[in-house]
Amino acid sequence: MKGTISDEIEVNVPANVAWELYGTLHLSRFIVQELPTLLNKVDVVEGDGSTGTILKITFPEGTPGIPYFKERFNIVDNEKRYKQSQVIEGGYVDLGYTFYGIRFEVNEKDENSCITKFTVSYEVEDVKLASHAFTMVEPLQTVIRSAKTYLTNKIHS
Repeated sequence: MKGTISDEIEVNVPANVAWELYGTLHLSRFIVQELPTLLNKVDVVEGDGSTGTILKITFPEGTPGIPYFKERFNIVDNEKRYKQSQVIEGGYVDLGYTFYGIRFEVNEKDENSCITKFTVSYEVEDVKLASHAFTMVEPLQTVIRSAKTYLTNKIHS
């Protein structure tokens, strides 16, 4: 079974300002610092944040399910402002997903605002696991809402 789930939020900052967070390794550091209940740490295994970068993401101790996962940035397009990654080890792969990917994008609405969006794409053979995919979206919704607050405060301070 294949599926996608996405969500988006309008942010009152220029698209290039939002991309400075979403399009770089700063997003991982932001999540660890601002949302420590979501992620404990992020280690760069390989790369500099561009296409091909591999991160090891470790969840806080006591998080049920999966202790970590490794993610590879398959595409980082600074011109079109989108980043596509895929879990390559641990995490949802260990739970039985044959594919689990996340796409973050920043689309300009006008010169002072943009739409930030994430899309989760997954493939799984066990249909029961597919229903679990919706619960995996909640942390990403928390990230884009927190990022909106962070970016708005940054630009207006």
